[in-house]
Amino acid sequence: MSDKRVRIDMRIPESILKKIEDYQQDQGITTRTSAILELIRKGLNDDKRI
Repeated sequence: MSDKRVRIDMRIPESILKKIEDYQQDQGITTRTSAILELIRKGLNDDKRI
């Protein structure tokens, strides 16, 4: 089963965007969205409260 996709508008500091883009390139991830989702998943998996 696939989750429904929802579009969000988000403003982030350029310094964080640069880190996301570096991560994207280092990991060979094709899109910025995929890189952001991967980082969110990693953060949520590391959070023992969730």
